[in-house]
Amino acid sequence: MKNIEIIVLTVALFLMSPVMANEVKDERIDTYLNILSSASMEKQKTMLNRLQWSGLSDPRLFDVIEKSLMDQHLERNLSNKQLAVLAYMTRSLGYSGNEKYRSTISTLSQDAFSPKIKRHAGKALRDMNNFSTWNALVKNNDLNVEGKNAAITTYMKMLDVDDVFVQRLAARAMFHEQLRDPDLLALAANKLESMYLQSGLDGESQDTAAWLCKAIGQSGQSKYINLLAEVTSKTPYNKIRKYARKYSR
Repeated sequence: MKNIEIIVLTVALFLMSPVMANEVKDERIDTYLNILSSASMEKQKTMLNRLQWSGLSDPRLFDVIEKSLMDQHLERNLSNKQLAVLAYMTRSLGYSGNEKYRSTISTLSQDAFSPKIKRHAGKALRDMNNFSTWNALVKNNDLNVEGKNAAITTYMKMLDVDDVFVQRLAARAMFHEQLRDPDLLALAANKLESMYLQSGLDGESQDTAAWLCKAIGQSGQSKYINLLAEVTSKTPYNKIRKYARKYSR
């Protein structure tokens, strides 16, 4: 009887897990949609910029952004603040990595009234292939994360991905959002420890390590300040040393 109960419970948990994952994703999308519909333009810009480390490509969010862009891209009487928001929206379609939006971005790069929007459309087209790859890496990462909110879960998975640029996006998120979740900080510290003494680190890897210094240093926790002091004294890389020293003070 006990074996049957265990099997039933296991099946139930298996069936629940994708639902829970979808709920986590929907929670973030609902928040972002609310910002787009009711928040100030400054908050909208901040949110749109941070989509680069969201790992999201869901049309439920990006269709709203696409529609807003296509409704406004030919208008000539927009304020500078409105144009700035549209430029950030344009760039965010590239962050989605979703091929669905390539034709829209191409249209904006050619037909938008504002040179600023055209310029950001060009950047979004360059971003799209990379973010398609990076978002897939995060989505397919099987790191088991329990009891964390959507953002922390995503950043932990990003740090666990074997790609220094994805790791750097996570470190940037930690720094800019001043995240101090203990498991997230520990994962970032472990990643830094695995890198700062490696020989032959290329420029991108050094940049990622520097952002990891900033990510754990902003926590102000003594164990990470001590780690950064150790990195300062031992790393052979000037860039890593510079930020380890700065954020160990």
